[in-house]
Amino acid sequence: MNLKEQLYVCTLARCQTISKASEELYISQPALSVYISNLEKYLGMKLFERTGKCFILTPIGEEYVKRAEKMLEMKAEFDELVELASGKRNGQIRVGIQMRRAITTVPYVLERFIKEYPDIELTFREGRHAELVKMYMDNSIDMMVGVYKDELPGSDYIEIGQEQVLAALPAGHSANQSAYEIPGSRFKHLNVSCLDRETFILPQRGQSLRTTAERIMEQAQIKPGRIIEISNFETIMSMVEKGLGIGFNRLGYIGNMDRFKHINYYLIGDEPYCSRLVIAYRKGFVFHPYTERLVELLKEYCGCNY
Repeated sequence: MNLKEQLYVCTLARCQTISKASEELYISQPALSVYISNLEKYLGMKLFERTGKCFILTPIGEEYVKRAEKMLEMKAEFDELVELASGKRNGQIRVGIQMRRAITTVPYVLERFIKEYPDIELTFREGRHAELVKMYMDNSIDMMVGVYKDELPGSDYIEIGQEQVLAALPAGHSANQSAYEIPGSRFKHLNVSCLDRETFILPQRGQSLRTTAERIMEQAQIKPGRIIEISNFETIMSMVEKGLGIGFNRLGYIGNMDRFKHINYYLIGDEPYCSRLVIAYRKGFVFHPYTERLVELLKEYCGCNY
């Protein structure tokens, strides 16, 4: 059952730009643009209004997406049934997880899961945010662990934790003097609006922390003086330590970055900024007892570490 057309339209409707949608779909921008234009010509009506680089659904486009999302949901359910009936999925769970998060999460969960369910095949697939979404859409994984909102068509979510996001400053930066303590907090707090016009070292687009960082800067009305894009988190923290700019990190990531001794981490604002950590799975996915136990272990890990 090939629903490429529906997947392309729903992804563009969610991303609203050709660049972001093509990155998530792993196709070129011109190819996606031509595909959408040809589809609209075939239908004889516009699904999207173009406003600059933004693609906004027309009224008929909204109706298309409503039905397309149902079709994608039905496809996911049918694929699940086929695999269960064929025995390909008997006693198997395939989980996508971001590479940085996997370092500590996978050993904790896998060690306990194997002891309880030695005959169940639990497989973790690592990748960046966009890579995991592609695996998920291709039905190469059953569920994903990460920071997601309601952006995945035909999906449900289980919240497993709230993960604090930290501002990372070089030890010699003048803004360290503006940090303040709140009783009960592990880290000092910082009003990041004082970082306006600073140089920021951010993950590349398609990585979840980049989206989170952009939300933080927008809410704090920060306009970066310059943005340096780096995909590797250790490289980002190394550059922050050397005073080349400001970075962001997740609480769940910093445990393996002890070697960076000259970085100060701060909670953002009086009420710390947190990302909602979830398990995303397709509607209709069958939860067996061992799947429910996997969810419990992931919640347990998050409760201990986030």
